[in-house]
Amino acid sequence: MFMHESKGLERNSIQLPTSNASRIGDLRQKEVINIVDGRRLGFVKDAEFSLESGRILSIVLPGPWSFFHLFGKETEMVIPWRDIRKIGEEIILVDIRENQV
Repeated sequence: MFMHESKGLERNSIQLPTSNASRIGDLRQKEVINIVDGRRLGFVKDAEFSLESGRILSIVLPGPWSFFHLFGKETEMVIPWRDIRKIGEEIILVDIRENQV
């Protein structure tokens, strides 16, 4: 089921920084910014990988704080790899339209 859902999420190319960020720890230090409206979305919390190809399918950000967070429910924002436009030394630029957020 997961493999079926992941089809179409992978992108073939993306501009990477010259220093080759190759660890999830490197991604966690980068702030994610939406180029559509300039909003700061937060820092990378995790990433989802395809076990078949070894490629990143999406990055995961902690969701906004809410009342439910007090009771242990945490929301997350999942950004598909296809929506990532550029990974720089300090930030990740994403293209997320209003209906996707």
